[in-house]
Amino acid sequence: MKKNTADDDITQLKASAEQGDVSAQLTLAGYYEGAAGSDRNLGLAARWFLAAAKQGAAAAQVAMGEKFLHGYGVDQDYEHAVYWLKKAASQEHPGAIASLGWCHQNGYGVKQDLEAAYAHYLRAASLDHPGACYNLGLMYATGMGRPRNNKEALTWLRKAAKRGHKQAQLQIGVMYEQGLGVRADALRAAEWYRKAAVQDYSKAQYNLARLYARGRGVPQDYGEATELYRKAAVQRYDKAQYQLGMCYLRGTGVKRNYPEALAWLRKAAEQGVHRAQYQLGKMYLAGQGCDADVREACTWFQQAAGGDDKSARYRLGILYEEGRGVEQDLARAHELFTQSAKQGYAPAQYRLALQYYKGRGVARDYLEAYGWCQVAAHTQEPNILAALEKITRKLDGPDLAAAKRRGRELAARYRKEQDDDLLEPWDQPE
Repeated sequence: MKKNTADDDITQLKASAEQGDVSAQLTLAGYYEGAAGSDRNLGLAARWFLAAAKQGAAAAQVAMGEKFLHGYGVDQDYEHAVYWLKKAASQEHPGAIASLGWCHQNGYGVKQDLEAAYAHYLRAASLDHPGACYNLGLMYATGMGRPRNNKEALTWLRKAAKRGHKQAQLQIGVMYEQGLGVRADALRAAEWYRKAAVQDYSKAQYNLARLYARGRGVPQDYGEATELYRKAAVQRYDKAQYQLGMCYLRGTGVKRNYPEALAWLRKAAEQGVHRAQYQLGKMYLAGQGCDADVREACTWFQQAAGGDDKSARYRLGILYEEGRGVEQDLARAHELFTQSAKQGYAPAQYRLALQYYKGRGVARDYLEAYGWCQVAAHTQEPNILAALEKITRKLDGPDLAAAKRRGRELAARYRKEQDDDLLEPWDQPE
C-alpha cells in the first residue's frame, strides 16, 4: 500500500471512530499499537481502546485491563485494570477471566486470594483459555493454593500445550526430564522442548541445547547445541549467552574464538550471571581475546565473588594474597579462601591449609592446616599429598590424632567428591 493511500485509510478510520464506530475504534487502536516506527503510538492506541471499551466492546475492555495492569500506554493502575477486566468477564471473555485470576493470585487491585484465583482460572479453562490451563497446572505443580499434585499439573499443562502454549510445553519437558508425575524420559523431554523451541521460546531452546550437549534424549551434537544456544542468546537470555560464550572459549561445536567468547560472556556478566563474571575475570587475567588486565580481572572476580561463586572467591583470594590488581591484604585473602573452602572447593581448601601452615593472614595452626589439607587430599593431587606429608611431620602422636579427627570433621561438612568448577552450571532444566 502506498503511503498516501495508507494515510487516506487512516483519515477515514479516524472519521468513523470519532462518530462512534466501534469497529473503526478497534481497528485504529490496533493500528497504533502494532505500527512500526514513528507511527506506533501506545497512547493513541489506549485512547481508542478506551472509546470502544466504554461502548461495551469486550475485546477493548480486556485491552484496557491489560494496559492498566502493565502500564502500556497508560499509567499503571491495578484498580482500573480490575474494573475493566470485570466488565469484560461479565461478558464471559475468557482472557478477562484468566487475567482476573492473575490479579487475585498476586493481589493486584484486589486482596490476594488463591482460592479466587483458582476459581477464575477454572472458569476461564472451561472456556478453552490455554493460559488459564497453564496457570492451573502451575498451581498444582508448585502447591500454590492447591495440594501439590504433579499428575494433576500435567493434566492441565497438556490442555494448554495442545493449544500451542509454549510455556506449558516447556514445563511438560521439564517434568519429563526430572521425572515429576511421570517416569523420567529424556526423549519425551526433548520432544516437548522442541515444540516450544520452534516457537522461538528462548528457555526451551536453552533446555534443548543442554540435551544436545549431553546426548540425553537426542544424539550428542555440539554443533546443534551451539546453534540453539545462539538462538536463545540473541534474545538476551542470559544463561544461553553464558553457554555460547563457553562454546567459543572451549571450541565446542564451533571454532574457538576468544574475542567472540569475551563478547558473549560480557553480555551474560552484565546481566548478573556470576559464572560469566568469573570467566571474564579469567580471560582478562590471561589476556584471552583482550589485553591482559589484572585490575579488570579483579573487578569481575569481585562481582562473581559477591554472588557466592566459589571459584571467583578463590581467584580473588590469590590476588589479595599476592597484591595483584589490589592492595595486598592477607586477612582478606584468608577470608575469601575460607568462604570458598567451605563451599567444597578443593584448591581453596589447599590454599587455606598453606595459610595455616605458614601463618600467613592467620595465626599458625598445624592442626587446622592438616585438617584442611586432608579435606583437599581426596583429589589425589601430588602437590596436596606432598603438603599433607610435610604438615604431618610437624605433629606428634596426640596432636596428629587430633588433626586427623579435625580433618574427618571438616571432610564430613565440606568435602565434595567431584569438583564441579569445569562443569556447566544450571544442570537442572530451566
